[in-house]
Amino acid sequence: MSQNPEVNFIFFCQNMSSEDLADIKEKFAGTWKVDRNEHFEDFLAGVGVNFFIRKMAGLARPTSDIVVDLDDETITITLNSKFMKKCSSFKLDTEFEDEFQGQKTKAIATYENGKLTIKNTPEDTSVKPTTATREITGDGELLQTMCVDDVVCKRYWTKVT
Repeated sequence: MSQNPEVNFIFFCQNMSSEDLADIKEKFAGTWKVDRNEHFEDFLAGVGVNFFIRKMAGLARPTSDIVVDLDDETITITLNSKFMKKCSSFKLDTEFEDEFQGQKTKAIATYENGKLTIKNTPEDTSVKPTTATREITGDGELLQTMCVDDVVCKRYWTKVT
């Protein structure tokens, strides 16, 4: 260890990020398929999705691919369904631009206590901010909890590969 506390702190933070990414890769990497939802249509209504799209989305059983690149320190989450595909790539604790329902957002992803959380803040202040947290349950499912205002939606995903 260096005698310089600033160097030690930077090394500690970089090492934490590497450990976090390895943990995320071990727990989350792979292809997941939606098994069931709780309050999903309520969440979609809360973010302004129209009735027809909410009904279609509620019936869909999309897959999600989560890829963690340890060299590039990047996480990529791709959502695939019959009527849409959405891909987000980001680094932990670094603000990135994203899109949600056609609206540009500023987002930040954090990892704490085994939970990967992404907070989206739309550039348009009339659009509501959202938070999505992913964690692995005791049953090995991926639980995605999404919040907008006082609506809490839970999506349970099972691992395909």
